[in-house]
Order: sequence, then structure tokens, then C-alpha cells
Amino acid sequence: IGQTPGISCTPSRRPTNDSDAAAPVDPLGGPEVYRDTIATTTDAFAYSSTMALHIFRLRDNSLHKMIAAHERTICAICWCPDDSNLLASCSVSKKVSIWDLEKEEECFNTMVPEQPLFMDWATTGDRIALALADGQILVWEYRLGKAATKLCSVGQPGAKVLRLHPRLAGKLLVGAADGALHVYSMETQKQTLIIGKSKTSKDPVTDAQWDPLSEDYLLVAFQDGSLSLYDASSQREIHAFDIQSQPVQSVAWAKAQPGNFVTATDRVGVLRIWNVSQRAPLGQIKVGTSGITCVKAFPSDPNLFMLSFKNSSVGVCDIGNRTMRFMSSPGHSETIFDVVFHPNDPDMLATASYDGYVKLWQISTSESHREMFAGKDLILYGLAFAPGANHICACSSTGFLMIWRTDTGQQLVKQKIHNGKSYRCEWNQRPHQSIQGEILTGGEDRVACLTNAATGNVILKLTHPDQVVGVAWHPLVDGVLATACDDGHVRLFNVLGVAGAAEPKPYVILSGHEKKVFNIAFHPVCPDLLASGSDDLSIRVWNCNANFQGHRETRRLTGHTNKVRGLLWHSELPFLLFSGSWDSTIRVWDVATQRCMHVCYEHNADVYGIALHPQRPFFLVSSSRDTTLRFWALEDQVRWFLVTSLVQPWRLAELLGEGADDILSIMTAPADTSLMPLQKLYGQGSRALAAAIQQAPGGGQQPLTLEMYKQIVSFFMYRQGIEDLWGLLAAIRGEAAPPTGRAVFHERELIEKQRSRANELVSARGALGIAGKQEERLVKAAQIMLRIGDLRSYCRFMVRAGHWEKAICIAPAVSQQFWAELCGEYMETLGATADLEECAPFWVATGKASRLIDACIERSELDTAFVVAKAEADGRLPQAPSLGALGDGSGSGGCAVDESAARAKLDSVASTLAARYAEQGEPLLAAMCFLAISQVQLATSLLSRAHEAALAYVVATSIGQPADPVDLKLLAQCAERGLRWDIAGDLLRAHPSANTHLQLLAARCPDKTLAQSWAAWTPQQYQEAIAGNYANGDFPAAVLSAVCAGDYAQAAQIGAYGLFALFQRTDPAWTVEEARAIMDPLEDLPLQDMDSDRGNILACAAYVGLVEARNLDYSELIVSLAQTLKSIVAHHQVQFPVSMADVTFLEATAIARQQPSVALQRLSELLAMPDLPAHLRPSCEQQAQAIQAQMHVADEHSALQGLVKMAGGHLPSCHRRHAKKSVLTDQLIKGPAFEMDDRGFDRKTYISLREALGWARVNVFSPLNTGRKICP
Repeated sequence: IGQTPGISCTPSRRPTNDSDAAAPVDPLGGPEVYRDTIATTTDAFAYSSTMALHIFRLRDNSLHKMIAAHERTICAICWCPDDSNLLASCSVSKKVSIWDLEKEEECFNTMVPEQPLFMDWATTGDRIALALADGQILVWEYRLGKAATKLCSVGQPGAKVLRLHPRLAGKLLVGAADGALHVYSMETQKQTLIIGKSKTSKDPVTDAQWDPLSEDYLLVAFQDGSLSLYDASSQREIHAFDIQSQPVQSVAWAKAQPGNFVTATDRVGVLRIWNVSQRAPLGQIKVGTSGITCVKAFPSDPNLFMLSFKNSSVGVCDIGNRTMRFMSSPGHSETIFDVVFHPNDPDMLATASYDGYVKLWQISTSESHREMFAGKDLILYGLAFAPGANHICACSSTGFLMIWRTDTGQQLVKQKIHNGKSYRCEWNQRPHQSIQGEILTGGEDRVACLTNAATGNVILKLTHPDQVVGVAWHPLVDGVLATACDDGHVRLFNVLGVAGAAEPKPYVILSGHEKKVFNIAFHPVCPDLLASGSDDLSIRVWNCNANFQGHRETRRLTGHTNKVRGLLWHSELPFLLFSGSWDSTIRVWDVATQRCMHVCYEHNADVYGIALHPQRPFFLVSSSRDTTLRFWALEDQVRWFLVTSLVQPWRLAELLGEGADDILSIMTAPADTSLMPLQKLYGQGSRALAAAIQQAPGGGQQPLTLEMYKQIVSFFMYRQGIEDLWGLLAAIRGEAAPPTGRAVFHERELIEKQRSRANELVSARGALGIAGKQEERLVKAAQIMLRIGDLRSYCRFMVRAGHWEKAICIAPAVSQQFWAELCGEYMETLGATADLEECAPFWVATGKASRLIDACIERSELDTAFVVAKAEADGRLPQAPSLGALGDGSGSGGCAVDESAARAKLDSVASTLAARYAEQGEPLLAAMCFLAISQVQLATSLLSRAHEAALAYVVATSIGQPADPVDLKLLAQCAERGLRWDIAGDLLRAHPSANTHLQLLAARCPDKTLAQSWAAWTPQQYQEAIAGNYANGDFPAAVLSAVCAGDYAQAAQIGAYGLFALFQRTDPAWTVEEARAIMDPLEDLPLQDMDSDRGNILACAAYVGLVEARNLDYSELIVSLAQTLKSIVAHHQVQFPVSMADVTFLEATAIARQQPSVALQRLSELLAMPDLPAHLRPSCEQQAQAIQAQMHVADEHSALQGLVKMAGGHLPSCHRRHAKKSVLTDQLIKGPAFEMDDRGFDRKTYISLREALGWARVNVFSPLNTGRKICP
């Protein structure tokens, strides 16, 4: 599902030794930062993170596309100057590619002889210049289909800068590592040398830019901090600027002010503004807390610059108003070797990386709350939390063990434990008084060490014949640990009571791997099972019981094509095992049957870490060398468990496994591929949930409380923002909301919660998640008070922050007396003043809050806009022109407002914010925007259309509203697939067409006693009723009777006849409800096994689905449904009562808003038909005119219409070699793919899961037209 919490990193790095770049455990040497890994164009900006391209829209700063571009680290990217759809990238694999961003396809590529370092795109001529690591300068004329050709060479140590002239496409500048500057003309093939620093200090060129207003002037920065303007025609320095104490890393011209430019250094987060006429900077702008590695100007806005930071974040700065328009969260800049969950908090996890940092992340906010730096040149491989999570440890490439406090980040221990590398560490979660060493590590020095966490002293060393890699404490047995060794063996030790005694020997040695064993994992439920992953590409599962005498290897799992790294047992499903590999995949294994259930290809590099939390066990996180964390939903495995718990929660206790014996008996028996896995939950989390349900009022048989809904849903699923859902529902129900840990509030509590947040900021002292200096916190608190209309508190907080002028300027909006009081205090303090200007206080003070709202929306600060709109709607903000009408001066009332206009503004902001979340693949957050203003129907509708049937059901039932009929049907189908027939019946009882669906359920149910409670008739009675219903013209009843009687042929015949007759009716026009009354029973037919009337039924299903999709605005399905209908009619030679021209017209009108160009094409095709029915021609002409008139009218809320993106639906397709195309659209699938039941087809076919779920809502039969049902 859809998260990458700020860990996709901007600077790409590479090992010094490129041979290790493919997938090393320990890359040699230190990392080198590639600078030119950001790019800008007219309406977008981009950055690369290791092997992927991230494309953002400039208008709302939202992630638009991610493309898995290369199989090796990306060195540089650049945008085509005259076509924003083309982006070029090059990588350490010596490959250069040009990408069609709209199609997400590589349209040109070439290989170069050495690794490229820099690239630049000529303004004309379809040429790209390249600088290689060996000093060669090439030009690639990509449209000629030829390889890049050599222009010149700057020799070793090579180029540091490459720039084509912005106006003279053939003029090229190369800044060299020896301080020289080379100017090359492609037209004259003449090379000019500018000495620069090459004859003196030999300081490398750090950056250079051509003057956009000159043909020969160029601005050059050097490593020694010097900055100069050169004339290329005379090869002379014409102006020298003041030498900077820190080297200038990047320069860019400020086009808004001729002669102005900006510089940045990687030491501090400051942009300096210069003019070529002065030696010193004109001023500076603080843009962040980390150094800046690169600055790029936007061609469309002369005041906008894209920045990349040393802490791996990216931002967009507006130097005109001296603000950051966008800033991403800082992440890791290299391989994330390990990821672990906080033992007590499923919302918190930690990561360890090649870059030497341990970071603590809060999943719900996607932000890093604590960073702990191990030290320069320390690569961190493994980490572990202490019991209780007060401390965290990490092991490093130099053999050091570090321990930090998690609440403050203070380093407590830094001790060299191993001679050489230490790859893995684990903290004993079952501390025992006889074991003084809690932390277990493995090392390159062939020992495993037990270290005392308090002192950092090694208590025990376990000697091995080769280096020790993986280590693990047994989670169920005191004192037992296991080690993984380079010799291919796994060893088990018992270290209880061995302090001061002789070194213990392994009591079990597991032999079988042919190469190094990297990771090992004890089973979390069955104490006698252990899994190991190896460089021999296999995973083995062992019986590790000391008394076992048989063959210890119980399973061998093969399928990975490279070395196995990550390894994890599921905490609830005992036969589920996850593995990560250097082949960039995660594999999900059913160990009982020795079968790979699923392969995840979405990572772009080696997968090292895999983790889940036992309190949220169906939400998996993985880490990779591609520098991202990826989150995965495992709900398909347990959806019927969730449905059972929501509908009949007391039944959860029946789904709990008894113990480990039945697991062990299956695992020690030969693998049986026909074996059905146990449909039970075995972990501590499910037991705790079942116990909580039993303790609830009525033992879970009374209506569920919100708290029970929260516990059930949070255990089985996760969505971004789900922590705040329950507070919103409580507010709507008039109940007390959860007191802490929330970020989204209902409008009735929003103002007071914002006030509390401001007071927390004022009183905070380094609390987790409340960072910054006191002045920064006070200013933030003041801004919150401003937004909620408490201007008195705003002034007081700004005074405490030292911003007296701002406080005094706003004080009259409180009262004249307060203004005089504040002026008097200011005169007494004689404090210094700040020189920053902001519009927000003045807009609010002068009654122009709507301008603040609009400005926030323009800058995509939609949360802020919502808060201000709420404050204005409540009359908490001053109104123009009366500044003094604030009553008590607190901004708490007394303002006359246009309530209807203010309410409309609040609703509009909520819709805009919801649309933004929906576009970003966060449907729950979008729905919560409507819940925040008590628009429950809009929220449940949105969740339903985003295929969040369970959440939509929970929201509706908890508020006392009827659930969506489609959701009830889908949830009932889910329960039925889990053989929970009674639960399916309970759900269908709430369906508007309960009588029909319960009779059909009874006919399908094998438990005929249970079926009698839904439908009392026997098959014989149904058979006898067919003729009478048919004779009376009651086609729905006749079809229902035939289906329930098992007379499928007659049901199909009557159904087709009835639907054909219905489709021909024009006065009154037929309705979808009438068609559904016939169609719903027909969906139970086994059409794949029927020959008679199969085509008729499939055609009717497609047509009803097409009309229903049109009515529901499911525009994404319209074209496919229309094409399906036409194919069925042609293939089966169906005498369909509706002409295909009418179908095409229906298709065109249904997609006119979302796909106007396709709609016009369809209408043009119709108008070109000589035999077009007369009634259609004027309709086609009118529709074409209407489409042309509306083609360029943007709809900012379009993301809320029709089918809404699923959670994760915005994520990119995986690398092209593994990407799947939808058979419906022939487009690469984003988000989860759904494999079609394509028996009889030569190859596997797929559609996106979103398409599959949407299709099933309107047409139960597969789009492959086989007659099989689609059951996503």
C-alpha cells in the first residue's frame, strides 16, 4: 500500500569500488555524492533516489510519478528544455536513457564506454552532452539512432561540471577537477582553455554557470571558496567576489533580477543572494538545517529554485518572498540495511543505514522524529530495540557497538566489540538474571559476542570456524540463541548460567546450506522450528529440537535468483514466511506446501530488512538498497477474519489455534501441495484481541463500541490516518474522543485542539516529535493562535519570541488599550527587532482571512486553509472594515459574519483537501476531511468507491447509517469464500434486495439447515414456480426460481429474453434497478460450463454494467465495458437489441468529461458512418460541440468523482522487466495487480486490482469473456 515515508533520498551515492555497486553487503570505501540528481522544468521537478526517478507536480508539490529507471545507481538527470515530457538519466551501468514520462517508457537509450558523471541537454538540436569518469566528453544525438560520439577530453582527474550554453546550443563548458575550465564549440570543433586554478592552488571547480544574458561570460566557483566571473572569449577573470569561508557547492542565476545569482554550500542550509556588480552577498535566506548540495532554477518562474540537501531532502524555495514552498522529510542517503518496529508501538519503527544514521520514524506522520549518528565512516548494518524500547543498539562495519537512548538520542555506549565488521545484532527480549549479556552480535572475526548493555563489556565470546553473520535470540526459550556462519552451518547454543564458565559448545548444528548463511529466524509460535537464508539462493526450515533424532531439514524453499537476505516469520499465520533478496524481490512463502505464494517486484535493489509488529501483523515494512521503506498490506490472507470479527466479533475466539503441536506435525511431514493451510490465528495479538472482545459488554454480542471497532480494524488493517478516524467518529456520535496522539480533528473540537497544540509547543522541552529552538516553537505557536483568531495570544507569543514589531502591528486588532499596553512594554525592553515580513497576520487583522485561505490553497497548505476557514466560519476572525469589534479582544466572538458564505467556504476547503488526498492515493484521509465536517454520506461513498468496503461499513454502522449495498454484497462474498455462511447471511439481511440475495445464498449454501433460515422453499418448489412467474411476465421471479432450482439453462433463456425485452423499452425508459432484478440471479450461473445463451448473458451483463458505470461516473471502466460488449456481440453473433452505434454514443457521452479527446474520436467515427441511425446524428453533433467547449475547463475535485484511487494506487509500477500491463487498457499497472483466471489462455493476464474491484461492482463476469466470475 501507498507509503514511502520521506525515505526516498535525493543525493544518489556510489561505492568507490563500482564492482560492489550491484548488491554488496559491505561496499568498499566511502560514498561519493552525485550532485546533478535533481532537475526542473516548466511545471514539474524531479529527483533520483538510487535507481528510481521521482516526478513532482509544481502546482501542488505532489508526487506525480515514480519510474524504476535503472538497475544501477543513477548519476545524473536532466530535462529536455523544449519538451517537459522527456527526462534523461544516466547510471553507473554506463547506460544513458531518455524517458517518455507520460507513457513511463524508455524511448531512447545508449551505452557509453565509461561511467557517466554529468549530463546536459542542448536547447536545440536533440543533443545531450555527457562527461565520463575518464575525462571524455561525448555528445549523443539520440534521434539519429547512433551511439554517442567523442567531442574532446579533459583528462584525469576528470570533469566536475558540465554546462551547455542556454542560448548557443553548440557551446559547451567543462569545469575540471584540477581547477581548469574548458570551453568547446561543436560547430568549429575548437577547444579553449581557461587556466582558472590549474596553475596555482589546483582547487577543483565545484560549479559553473553560463551567464544567460551573455555569449561568453561564465560564473565559476572553486573548492577554496573563491567565486569569479570569467570571459570565455578572452580567457580572463573579469571580476572576483569575496572568498567564502565555506566552499560554494552550487550556483544558479536569478532570472527575475538581471545580474543576480544565488549560491549554496553543503555546510549550512542558507542561500546567499549576489549581484555581479558587488563583491559581497546582498543577503541570505535560511532554507533549512542541512547543507545544500545542488540548486536548480525553474524556467517558468524566475523566483523559484529547487534545492537538494545533504540530509537527503529536497525543497522548492521562492526567493521573491523568501519562503520554502515545499520541503520533503529528510531520509537516508544510502542502503537501509535494517528496519525494526518499536516493541510497544506499532506506529514507530527504526532504520539503520550505510550512511551511518539510525532514524526513528512515526508511520502515521511519515516523519523522522529522532536521528542518531554513529560517526564518520561507520556503516550500520543491524539494529535492535531493548525490551521496553528505552534504548536501541546498532552494529557497524568497524566492529563497534553503539547504544543510544531513544527519548533523547544520547549515545550511551560506543564500544569496539569485533575486529572487523559486525553484520547483525539482536537484543534479548527475554532477559534472565543468569544472562549478563543482553546484546548478541556476530562478527567478521569469527566470534559471536554477548555484551552487557549497561557497560558495553563483552561477557561471553562464542568461537566459530568462519565469520559469523546472522544472530538470533530464541523468542520462546530462555537462554537459547542461534548463529549463522560463513561455513554454511547454523549453530544453537544455550547460555543460561555460563557466566565465568568455559565457552559453551553448540548443542545443535544444522548442516545443509552450500554457502554462507546470512539470516536466521526462530518461529514465533513453534519453539522447535527455525528458518535460515543463504547465499546458495535457498531458504531452509529446520527442526531444531535438541532431542530430535531425524532429518532436521523439513522444508527447502527455492526461487530467489540471488542471495537471500531478509527473513521473517509471520506472527499470526504459522506457515507464512517472508524473504528478501539481492534479486530485488520479496517472496511470500506457504512453508507447509513449500510453495511461493507471491513475488513482490516493487523494490529497485537488494532487500535487506523485513519487519512487522505483532499488534498490527498484517502490515509489513521492508527496506532496501534503493533507500526506500515500502509498506505492504496482507489483508487478502485474512479479509474474512476481519469480516467475521466486525459482524460477529464473539466468533473470533473460534478462529484461534490451539498450540504449536499441530504446526510442528504439518511441518515435519512431507510437503503436500494439496494441503489447505490451517484457518487459524496463532499469535499473541489475536489472543489479546479475542480476550478484549470477550470482556466487552455482552461478550461482543451487543453493538460494538468505537473502541472495539478500533481494536479490530487496527489489528487487521492499516491505512494512513486510521489513528484519527476514531476520534472523528466519536465527535460525530457525541462521545468523548481519544485524548492524545491525534492529528485530525472534527470541526467542533478543532479550535480547542489547535489551542492545546500551541500551548504544548510553548511548554515543550525536547519532547519526541516537538523539535526546534524555543524561538521557533513560540513562532509556530503564535501562528496557530493567529489561525484560530486568538490575536491576543498571538501577540504575546510573538513578544516572547522577540518579534515585537509584528506583535505591535497586530495589537490594535485586539483593542486600543492592549496596543498601548504592548507599546509600553516594548519601550521598556528596548529589544531588537526582526526583519522578516509575512502577510498572514495582516490579512487576518484587516478582516481578509479569505485571502489567507486562498493563499494557503495555492501553496497546497490545505490543512492550514481548513483551520482558518473553520475559525472564520465560527466568527472568530476580524471582519472588514471594523478592526476593533472583537469584544474581549481574544478573537473568541462578537464578529458578524455571513454564516452561509463562511460555511460554504469551509465545505469547499474540505472538498479541496479531500481531492488532494484522493489524488495521492490516501482515500481514508480524504474521507476524514468530510467526517471532520460531519458529511458522513460523502465519507462513506468515497471509501466505497476507493474499494475500502470494510472501512465504509465500519463508518456507516458506527454512525447508525445503512451500509452501501455494494459493500454489503462484497463483504458477504468475502465471508462466503471463508465458508462463513452465517456471516454472509447477516450481511445480506441489511441489503435492500435482501430477499433475492438470501434465496440465492441459500441455494449455494451446503448447510441446508442454515439455508432454511433464509429461504424455506425446496428446489422442487422453485421449479414448480418457474412457469407461473414466466406466464405472469414476472421475469425477475422466474429467473430467481430457475437459478434456485438449479435449472441453469432455463434461467439463462428466460433471463436473456427478459433483458432483451427490457432494453427495447423506451417509454418509460428502463432503469438499472429493473435490469438488476433479473441480472442478480443470473450472476450465479456457471456460464463457463454452459454453451447455450452464454453470449446473450455476457452481453447483457456487459451492457447493464456499462449503463451502471455511466450512472456512477466510473469513467475508467466505460471504454473497456463498451469494447467487451462489442466483442461479445461479434464473437457470439448475438442479436443484441441495442445497436453498436448507440453503444458507442453511450461510451462517448460517459467519458466526455474525463477523456474528452477519446470521446471526440468516438463521435467522429460515428458521424463518419454512412448508415448512422438518423436519431443519433444530431445528438452526436451536439455532444461534440459541448465537449469542445468544455475541453479546457479544469475540475479541481475530479479525484473525488467516480472510482477513487485505492490506497497505494498512486505508487509506480515496478521495474519494466517485471511490470505488468492491464489487458483492459494496455497500460502499465500502478499499485497492486490482479491476476485473471485465464485458463485456456497461452499466457497470464492481469488488470490492476482497482480495475478488478471496480469491474466486479458493475459486472461480475470476467472481462476475458470466459464466463468465469471475477472475484478480487
